[in-house]
Amino acid sequence: MSQCKESASEFIQNTFSPHIAVLCSADAQLLCQKNNLTFVQLIQPFCRLSSEVHIRDANNGTHSIHNLRISACDMAAQPLQQNVIKKQLNDAVASTYGLTQEPGANDRISIGNYDLQLNSSSPWFENWRDVYFQVLPPSDHEYLNHCLSCIFVVASSNGDPLSTFTSLANQQVTQQQQYPNKLPRWFCQGILHYYVLLHDVVDGEQSRAEAIYQSMKATFGVHICHLLQINSRSKNTLDSMRTGAPLQPDPWSQFLTKTSHSLENMDYDHLDESPVFPSHLSEGNPDNGSNNGLTDSFYDNNMEESGSSGITSSFSCDPFSHPLASPTTPPSRNTPSPDSDPTAAASGYQGDGRHSLYSSHYKNAVDRPQNRTHGMCLSPSDHDRLRIFMHEFVVRALIPWAERQMKLLNEQLTSRKGIHRSFLSATKKWFGTKPSGAIPASQSTTIVYTKDAPELQLRRLADLAFLFQMYEFAYNTYHTAKKDFNNDQAWLHFAGALEMACLSIFLQGNQSQKQYPHHYMETAISTYLTSCRNLHYATRATLTSTECLKKRGMYNEAATQFLKMTSEDSDLTSALFLEQAAHCFLALKVPMVRKYSFHMILAGHRFNKAGQRKHSLRCYTQALQVYKAKHWSIAEDHIHFTIGRQSFNLKQLESAAAAFKHLLTAESKQPTSQQAAFLREYLFVYKQLLTQEERDSSTYGHLPELPLPLVDSNATKVLLAASHKENEGSRKSLATGMWFDSDGEDPQKWEMLEQKLIQASGKSLKPSAQLFTNRSDNRLSPIAFVGECIAIELQVENPLQVMLVLSDVSLLWTFVPALQGPDPPQVISNEVTSGVKNNLADEIIQTSVIKEVIVQGIQSEYIQLTLTPRQPGQLRIVGLAYNLGTSSMAQNSSLQQDASQGAANQHKPSYVSSVVVRGKQKLEPQGQRLNGTKEERTQKLYGPDRRLDLVVQEEMPSLEVVFCDFPEHLLCGEVQCIEIKFTNIGRSPLTSLRVTSTHPRFFTFGSSAELPKYPYTFQMRASQCSSISSTLTSTLPGKDEFLSLPDVLDIPIVNGVLNPGESVSLPMWLRGDDIGGIHEVDFLFYYEPVKPTSTVRHRVIRHRASLNTVESLSVRATVSRPGARVTSIRGQELNSCIFACELENLSQVQVQRPHVQELQITQVSCVSPNWTLVSLGAKHHSGVRLGSRETLQLVLKGLRQEQEEGCKNLVFSEVAFDKDQVNTSCSPCSDFFVRSWLCHQAITGNTPPEREDWSDCALKKSAAESTAALDAAILVKLTLVFLWKAYVVQESGQMKIVVGQHHVHVDRLNTVAISYPIPLVPVTKPILKFIKGSELEESPAPNPEVTTRLVSYSYTHPHQKDHPFAKGMCVVPVGLTVQNHTEKEVRVMIDTSKSPDSLSSCINPTDVLSSPSTHAVRWIGLTQSTLTLGKGQSTQLALKAGVTRPGTFNLNNLSVFVTFSADQSQMILQKHVTPSIITLADIS
Repeated sequence: MSQCKESASEFIQNTFSPHIAVLCSADAQLLCQKNNLTFVQLIQPFCRLSSEVHIRDANNGTHSIHNLRISACDMAAQPLQQNVIKKQLNDAVASTYGLTQEPGANDRISIGNYDLQLNSSSPWFENWRDVYFQVLPPSDHEYLNHCLSCIFVVASSNGDPLSTFTSLANQQVTQQQQYPNKLPRWFCQGILHYYVLLHDVVDGEQSRAEAIYQSMKATFGVHICHLLQINSRSKNTLDSMRTGAPLQPDPWSQFLTKTSHSLENMDYDHLDESPVFPSHLSEGNPDNGSNNGLTDSFYDNNMEESGSSGITSSFSCDPFSHPLASPTTPPSRNTPSPDSDPTAAASGYQGDGRHSLYSSHYKNAVDRPQNRTHGMCLSPSDHDRLRIFMHEFVVRALIPWAERQMKLLNEQLTSRKGIHRSFLSATKKWFGTKPSGAIPASQSTTIVYTKDAPELQLRRLADLAFLFQMYEFAYNTYHTAKKDFNNDQAWLHFAGALEMACLSIFLQGNQSQKQYPHHYMETAISTYLTSCRNLHYATRATLTSTECLKKRGMYNEAATQFLKMTSEDSDLTSALFLEQAAHCFLALKVPMVRKYSFHMILAGHRFNKAGQRKHSLRCYTQALQVYKAKHWSIAEDHIHFTIGRQSFNLKQLESAAAAFKHLLTAESKQPTSQQAAFLREYLFVYKQLLTQEERDSSTYGHLPELPLPLVDSNATKVLLAASHKENEGSRKSLATGMWFDSDGEDPQKWEMLEQKLIQASGKSLKPSAQLFTNRSDNRLSPIAFVGECIAIELQVENPLQVMLVLSDVSLLWTFVPALQGPDPPQVISNEVTSGVKNNLADEIIQTSVIKEVIVQGIQSEYIQLTLTPRQPGQLRIVGLAYNLGTSSMAQNSSLQQDASQGAANQHKPSYVSSVVVRGKQKLEPQGQRLNGTKEERTQKLYGPDRRLDLVVQEEMPSLEVVFCDFPEHLLCGEVQCIEIKFTNIGRSPLTSLRVTSTHPRFFTFGSSAELPKYPYTFQMRASQCSSISSTLTSTLPGKDEFLSLPDVLDIPIVNGVLNPGESVSLPMWLRGDDIGGIHEVDFLFYYEPVKPTSTVRHRVIRHRASLNTVESLSVRATVSRPGARVTSIRGQELNSCIFACELENLSQVQVQRPHVQELQITQVSCVSPNWTLVSLGAKHHSGVRLGSRETLQLVLKGLRQEQEEGCKNLVFSEVAFDKDQVNTSCSPCSDFFVRSWLCHQAITGNTPPEREDWSDCALKKSAAESTAALDAAILVKLTLVFLWKAYVVQESGQMKIVVGQHHVHVDRLNTVAISYPIPLVPVTKPILKFIKGSELEESPAPNPEVTTRLVSYSYTHPHQKDHPFAKGMCVVPVGLTVQNHTEKEVRVMIDTSKSPDSLSSCINPTDVLSSPSTHAVRWIGLTQSTLTLGKGQSTQLALKAGVTRPGTFNLNNLSVFVTFSADQSQMILQKHVTPSIITLADIS
């Protein structure tokens, strides 16, 4: 804690020292004025004896006196007014603020988790304490401050010195006898008179002075007279000293510095509010100073301090008041203040000559310059004479007088011991003499003593012994007196005796056998406060008692006494006591740090109310060390707010801005209104600080850093070649390119597309990076190009609950041009505030500016800014510049309108609410944490992040892609033709233009030389058909080449180069996806510069199209073999199939919304190497039409055509239902078919098998070939293409015709194929088994669905026949045709004795035999036949069936078995469920 400059014993001895009065004649004062001093001030440095003196007590015991100090006062001084006393106390605190140094490293202490920096001393408290004791007037209950002697001073130049001495002595006696209440008070009737003849050595006559001195000794006595010679220097000597001679030491400066400093250099808040002091002070009627009312106070309550003055007029209502602030009702005027003096009303007593200047020469002190020198006419010999004078006065006059007085008082008290003390105590209240007049209210006692009362004489004796350091004798006397006062219930006297008895024990030190009576002082203070209501003596007792307690290490008791004396009456006293109590808490053996900080906050609050802003700021700053970063946000906010306010009032703008800055944090728990007040005050203070700095030119041209909003540097995104533009119109739309939200997309998808393009180019290139974020690799600097826009996205966060308004937002950058020359390149920046430099910087780097950005409370906003370099070089983005405010342009304009409308009412918007501050925030992204080495893993090391350090190179080609009439909605399968335009907007040519997409089946540019002519979407055939529904075929050689359409498409350019400014337009066909819904199709365009650089060899541009497809047509197709029937061409039904197609219009009519009214099937095409399509129906002149939600069954026939071995042709067969027939083998129809076929192949999983072990590779290969040969029996491998047109009703009611195509891929017989693609369900792999190498897995058996349909057979016989059954049974000749559909040789066994039903379905054979048809039809002749059929071979057998009765019978009751292996026992029954019916009629 802070240490005092004096020890506790020295402090008490100086506080209670012998007092003397000085009365000077006018000529003596003139001699002293030559040295700019009064006589009291002249002797002040010499009032402390440097040598040890001795004194005898009443019992002739000798006692030593050490460092005896004499207090002198001017008897003729005018009493101090109340405002002067108040001014002295406040100035004593304010003037000593700068006398102590700021806490440094040597004053740092560590207590637990706290590191505190404290002041080493508290000079303001000590100075206030000294002034308090000096203005404290004497009281009648004690004689410690009563004058023991009066020194009369007359100049030797006086005409009649002896008469003047007599007159001065009479004046003193008259005042003592007639005006006992006028200051100064006197110790007793016979005080010591001491006569001093003041002689001027230069101007006076030495002989005359010696003669007068001899007369004085003869008249007044030898020991009470003194000749004091001064002013040994002449004026000439004085002039020579002023011309440059070294000045002598000034011993008076330490006693007068406080006065001059406090008057001229103090910074007191209400100096201008004090009343004007009179120009001169004159001695008035002695009766004017006789008022001794005990209820008067040092302070006038109307002059109560207030430290809550705001920064501006808008701050008059403090938005953040202290939680312990006093209520608005002022304290009662009848309640005395701790600083008040009940006995000193208008008396103006000066207890110490150090401050007598305030009363007698107040105006001169104010008018006198600060550097005035004192004692200029005094030589060192004069200093010695003054020192000798005071020593002789004390030793030869004052001490002998005190010895005589103690003996006299002791004799008087001894002579009265015979009277019983109890008798006196019982009768004093009835027979004691009471003074006339009312009893002072402050002395709540039941008895009033006379001046000669034994109790008061005892108190005089004790006080005299205490003043001359006879503490043991004083204690015994005080102890005796306090018993009498207690018995008499004289509480004021009792409290005083207890106080001095306690101090007497303390001052004895180790010599005392008694323990320090702490309870004495506690009782004294309580008695002063409660019984006597005398707060100023309670304050005095507290000041002395706490020093004793601190000396003995009783800091807790000292803090309790300090806190006991705090009240609402005097803010200054309470502030000082709270601060001292806080230091006591910190000095305990177990320091109470939080109590220290809490009481420092209270002290700072009371200092603020007392107008001591500097001390208030100091206390809050000290307390902040404890509350800082301890999660006490409300308390910390209060401290920072108060520090900011006080710092602003003290013109410490930098500290004020720093304090208000701490209030604007994300952890703030303040309400919205309070945060808004904090922000407004911060902006106002910071604006003042910037104005001051601009005036001082300390930071001219550089923007300050602002705390709001929070900018996340790591979230900064840099986009190169940004081209995020709005659509030019309704028909044209630019390629979307890349934007900041592309970071959330799947980057692997775009990398895969770019890798496809790079592979197609045949070059080894690296993927280009266009967007740089915290997820990308930022170890290398991004490469930008001249003339291309660089977009930056910043994330700003508002941690407060109030709105932040950012205006004129722009990026700050530095640029180093890549100029070739001998001189080093100059760094160019746009941070400077000069308009000329900003224009120059804008010509180099074009910088965008956003007028206003509003960030709501607890929200984040994204700010997107652009830079366009105009020349190559190195560009570095260093920060964000903006104006920070709290009101938007709309609010300001509304305020201006309100102000203009209410001009008559003189309402103006607050300046604070409209303040904006121009500042910046730095952008310093942090790289990824390094984790390569052990050192990097153990330490937090981060790699470089160069996303904001860009390298600007020369111009490059830049591609612009424009889509004309790109649709937003399509029907499923709808085909639409649009135009795409490519333009080189760069300054160099480009080549190798390519494109790829995530959905290649979505678009095509056309792969044939002849493309459709407008307005046709498809390539139409010439009029070759004489009738509708006839079949046209087209054969394309090179099936594999045709079905291998690449994913990367080359875009044709004239001469292969697109020069700057040139454009090329191409048709582009789009087809709606077969799946309804919203689809995102990604395009990636690739191009290369003709003159590539070392770093950039290719460039890409992205486009994402969002397309909504609506369901239109659904097709379900089933292919099956025809049934057995007698045909005109024998055996043709075995090489044909039937296409059963179910078509459904899925669209639904919707009112006032676009919908498909009708859908028409215009053509069906079959694409297959082996099958052609034939219509079975009649002519359809009106087409095949389907209404909304209608279903149509369409049956077509397919004929198989065998191709030569090794021929790879692809046949397109078309059946048209409209007069216009589409050539499906041409683009774009064939392109979409190929894309659909490739997608179908990917879905069905036709991928090459995984690598097997070489040991069983041959076996599995042969098994696979055998299985494939058998599967040919049910495989058809064809695609049906359905072309249609739909009549769409638009929102306007107009009809629109659109066309489209659907694909149905049929792989097998008797399976349902749909136009809706069904993804293949992934098949889980079997569990891995570890088997012996010799064991081989058995080859899997063929699929029964295949083995039961290896051959097909049909019957040839008449349908009806007449026969006379009376003559016998009827024999019917039947021809059986058998067709092998596999690609290998099979063995066929025909068994007429067994029915297929009896072998497969019936369990009981008797049921079959009982069937009428089974008994009526019998096969005659050959019952079993075996034959061999080669690949695709067919044969005929002649059979006979015998029927025993007429009726209708099914002849399909024989069994056909097939085997494809050498084992004849593995015969497989073939399925043939189609009946062969014959009807026999009886004609007998």
